[in-house]
Amino acid sequence: MQGQDRRSFLAGLGAASLLAACAGDSRRALTPLKREGDLIWGVNGHPFQAYPDIPLETQIRLVRELGMTHYRIGSHDEKMARLKTIADQHDVTLLPIIHPDGPLKEKTPEQLYRDSYNRARWRTRRYRGQFAIWELGNELENHAIIKPCEMRDDGTQYPCEWGPAGGMYKLDYYGPRWEKVSASLAGLLDGAREGDPDAKYAIGTAGWGHLGAFERFVEDGLEWDITIWHDYEQVRESFLETLAGYGKPIWITEFNAGGGGFETEEDNARMLTERIAYYRSMREKYRVDAAFIYELLDEPYWDDFEGKMGLYRVHKNDEDRWEVGEPKPAGRAVMRAMGESA
Repeated sequence: MQGQDRRSFLAGLGAASLLAACAGDSRRALTPLKREGDLIWGVNGHPFQAYPDIPLETQIRLVRELGMTHYRIGSHDEKMARLKTIADQHDVTLLPIIHPDGPLKEKTPEQLYRDSYNRARWRTRRYRGQFAIWELGNELENHAIIKPCEMRDDGTQYPCEWGPAGGMYKLDYYGPRWEKVSASLAGLLDGAREGDPDAKYAIGTAGWGHLGAFERFVEDGLEWDITIWHDYEQVRESFLETLAGYGKPIWITEFNAGGGGFETEEDNARMLTERIAYYRSMREKYRVDAAFIYELLDEPYWDDFEGKMGLYRVHKNDEDRWEVGEPKPAGRAVMRAMGESA
């Protein structure tokens, strides 16, 4: 999900725990941890943008407590080194995301390519050899979804009486805005491969039927290693079949059942268990190799449904600081589901 702007003011909180120095070279074998005959299982978190007062060590410990091996995070030039040291100590693999440099609406395609190239090259070179896989961009195609009355690339007008397009087809994206999406992804891919040619790079969409973006990726000559999909709707098997047709493993790097925070806690736990079983049933048929739950911790400082999507509760302690509470029913259900394949 996209929450960078509203999280940014929290980035400085809990700074003491985030800025501890990284000692020594933390390089390890780059083969991702994975149980034989099962998916890679992970969870999303926001260690650099949110989770005030929650130490990095606590976050990594909770990933392992859930029975998972991967932690999907935003990337950071310096703070990520400390988190990786801690993750290595607990056999947790980080999946970092590199976002384009700057809001898409404020830059030209040429600027977006150049700035995204430089950011990705710098970051992957800074951590060269330390991460097997990087995710590039996050739900960028949303920027280009065509709106009422806009002109399609084939010269026809998108009907003014319709709402925004569903993203299923390549004409569901507005050409001038798509140029910015494509330039950003091209810059990220080219810069990242310059910085670390041995790593693998993943791109994709927000889910919600946004299959047309992949047609455009291919037409634009974008070359990626892992196909990303997000799932808050019970992904259809027909979608997985289409994604598998691109010949790359599928990683569902965000999922939750029914939107997570919209459901009762008991219904959310039941639906998450069902979703985990569904992905396992699709693993071999469509190369669904990994799935990451959104997200690790509740964010009660946000008064909306996304703040209730965590697997653990978060509350204020007697010193008026945030701390992790007990696992929610969804967290306990995930532990049981992970234990079934251990």
